[in-house]
Amino acid sequence: MTNTNRPSEYTKLSYTQKISRTNRKMRLGDVARVAETTGFSPNYVSEVLSGKYNNERIVNEAYDYTRGRISNVAKIEQLA
Repeated sequence: MTNTNRPSEYTKLSYTQKISRTNRKMRLGDVARVAETTGFSPNYVSEVLSGKYNNERIVNEAYDYTRGRISNVAKIEQLA
């Protein structure tokens, strides 16, 4: 058995869960940044994140990019 830092109750997120969590946290300019780092066009990245196409590389990059952020709803509530 190998040693790991993950807790025993850790479960991997599905592709759909990653898209959902990413879309709640996306802000202006994020699609362009993800497109630049992955090498795909911004139009294709937008269509992947909206669910039209499947591309795990783009979804993983967007998820990693928005991972530490609070959701847009929570951000708006803080400002109000």
